[in-house]
Amino acid sequence: MKRNLSLVLLAAMLVSPILFSCGESQTNADPAAPGTVSDTAADAVTAEEVPAAEEDARPMHQVPDNLDFEGAVFNILYPDWQGYKYYFFADETNGDPMNDAIFNRTTIVEEYLNTDITQTQVAGIVDVAPAVQQSVTAQDDAYQLALTHCIQNVASMVTGGYLYNYDKLNYVDYTAEWWNREMMDVLRLGKNTYYGVSDYMIPCPYAIFFNKNLIEDYQFENPYELVYNGQWTLDKFCEMAVNVTTDKNGDGKYTTDDIIGVCVEEGSKYISFMTGAGQYMTKKNDQGRVELDMNTDRMITIVEKLGALANTTGAVAEENTVFIKDGGLLFELHTIANAVNYRDTEVDIGILPYPKFDENQENYISLDWGGLMCIPTTIANPDMVGASLELLAYESANEVIPNYYDVLLEGKLARDTDTIAMIDILFDTITYEVGGNYFGFEAGLSDLFYTACRLPFYSKSTDFASWYKSKEKPSAKFLDRFYESLEKIEAQG
Repeated sequence: MKRNLSLVLLAAMLVSPILFSCGESQTNADPAAPGTVSDTAADAVTAEEVPAAEEDARPMHQVPDNLDFEGAVFNILYPDWQGYKYYFFADETNGDPMNDAIFNRTTIVEEYLNTDITQTQVAGIVDVAPAVQQSVTAQDDAYQLALTHCIQNVASMVTGGYLYNYDKLNYVDYTAEWWNREMMDVLRLGKNTYYGVSDYMIPCPYAIFFNKNLIEDYQFENPYELVYNGQWTLDKFCEMAVNVTTDKNGDGKYTTDDIIGVCVEEGSKYISFMTGAGQYMTKKNDQGRVELDMNTDRMITIVEKLGALANTTGAVAEENTVFIKDGGLLFELHTIANAVNYRDTEVDIGILPYPKFDENQENYISLDWGGLMCIPTTIANPDMVGASLELLAYESANEVIPNYYDVLLEGKLARDTDTIAMIDILFDTITYEVGGNYFGFEAGLSDLFYTACRLPFYSKSTDFASWYKSKEKPSAKFLDRFYESLEKIEAQG
């Protein structure tokens, strides 16, 4: 997802009066009072800053127009999980813009290559790897692409020898804007590239949804201004969450009748505080091997700050018990796709990236929790696979991604022009935690990856030193065993 796309969308919002309440245009609306949440992004962008005919300047893919794969099937395996259920497949048009954009993408690629794109759904994220394994073992070319969970079996499919090397595909231009080669290299642990990232794979970062009504009621600083000025930090987040917490009836209990700082859907949402603050579980050494990289002063500080928040009475609700749409919650941590659930609420809701560690951190960082795509080793026609993947990536930016933005911006969020800038930041600062993707569910490493959740919020502890010491050796041994297996697989060619 590229910044120029959202500039085009923002330009449309700035010139379309239907997006402003009470029929007001931007020019005759009253300026926001100090301390309120204003349309800062709209004020900051002028018509001259929005490129004209942006789509006309887009480079063309280089897949030859004389390829004919004679109706070959391109079958995509995927689990019943997250965005795969809603934003990837459409068997027919039905008038819904997103559905029809997906259907059009499929039709264009099929007609260009003379292929038949189909899909096979398995029940859950644990079922993808066994299906790939069975197909590879049987040498039956059942699937030409597999869409995976972001963590489940990511490592085992590599060390099991089930995945094709992306670097061997023809017709794919990884330097093109519709591929994210940088992130593919992050996910590359050996000699080969086993997982792909392109515009076909809609990212799924977690975001912080905030209650603008409470921001104004408590006269807090404008979070949008903090983001724009590089001052949206972990300290600011915790400070607001603590200061908003109010026992309204004075009974010493914090329920949906009170004002609460933070609630999450489930614990993984806390992990993005770690990467958002520039702290990763692992890093690559000079030999390109992944090694632990958590025993740092920064990690200790992150745990201490989150621990202080977690131990403030009433500031953090139990998971999935309090909801921002009901009015009494300041921050709800959720996937960005959850924005569609706020269409009808009376609460004025905004979106923020996860905060920086401090103001010295250069950029916001958004951990992607979307899936990955991989290719079984048994594909019979690599040229068909390469051409299909290139065109699916290219065509995604023509209709699918703009319509996905529209889905996120429907309802109340469409009236908030700052939201586009925030979504821009989320998608433009996408990162991957390579250790989390490959090892986030493995014993020892899983606890380290989930430190920001399990230590301060579940255990109510800030003793990171003891936590890390108990998990360091078994985690390091697991990494050694992984590389031993990987080297054996790659030695076989």
